[in-house]
Amino acid sequence: MRRCDKCGGSIPDEARFCPHCGDPVTEADVVVVKPPQSGIADVEISFGWSSSASYAKAVAICERLPSYELSGEEKQVLHTVTLPISEVELLVNLHDLVSSWKSSRMLVNGVQESKSALTQKGMGCYRKRLKAYNKEQYCFGEKPYEINIWGCKRLGLPLYAWGGGWLEYGRLDAHGIWHFDKARLSHELESGIADFGLCPALEHARVLETLALLPDSIDPRRNSAWAYVTRYEQVRGEWQEVAVGVKPVLPKADRYIVGTYKPSWDMSVEEQESGLSPTVRPDRKPKTSVGPQKSGCLVSVLTLAAVPLLIWFIVSALGCTHD
Repeated sequence: MRRCDKCGGSIPDEARFCPHCGDPVTEADVVVVKPPQSGIADVEISFGWSSSASYAKAVAICERLPSYELSGEEKQVLHTVTLPISEVELLVNLHDLVSSWKSSRMLVNGVQESKSALTQKGMGCYRKRLKAYNKEQYCFGEKPYEINIWGCKRLGLPLYAWGGGWLEYGRLDAHGIWHFDKARLSHELESGIADFGLCPALEHARVLETLALLPDSIDPRRNSAWAYVTRYEQVRGEWQEVAVGVKPVLPKADRYIVGTYKPSWDMSVEEQESGLSPTVRPDRKPKTSVGPQKSGCLVSVLTLAAVPLLIWFIVSALGCTHD
């Protein structure tokens, strides 16, 4: 964060204007101005004359912006500014000043929108990203249930160390090879992008490139980035461990991430062991200790129950011999 040399307010690292007064970021703010990002939505805010006490402040903010346009005169005046949606804090502050006036209007990529477009869904998440210590890591997930390879945790397709979720979109064939349902994955990703596409950090092309990098088929016996998901089933009276799906080995999942940034995911020992455990070959269906343990326990119980009966027979026999 930086301090504005005009009003003293804090400025997010990625902002090009002070969110409090609208003053452009300059060297005086000790901020390096980054070039505008491509593919970011434009937001246009316009308003007319108002008797509100906030009118003078709103005009003062607009006059400092390079995109400011003024038309009309006196009470027929119209103030208009256009900013990239990445300047969300400034847009929210300006919208709060003028939104209650009948003359005010906000367009996002030419479509009239309400404040929710700036504060909910993708933009609500983006505002939190601006305050994050590591902004890129924030998008790839900082908590176990947020980890993802897409670069957006709001798409709703996290990468769980134990499998499940979108990792079940597909099937395991008789040879132990998993085949992803890429068509369903593409549909889910496109739906998420449609909901959160206004977020400046969400790159549509990168998400689709990641999907293309994901293998169509996976054999965990030959691909060390994956392991089998297994469960116990009773086969011919014996409990066996059988492969039913696949799960990622998280430390190796970054091979599917597009771009130079590779996220770092902190995992518990249990989660690491879960991802690195030996794979189970479906064609072998190895026996486990579950079946024998149950049989052993049953024998032990029956043995203990027979002890008092055995003692009774011995005592009775000794009594008969004595007589």
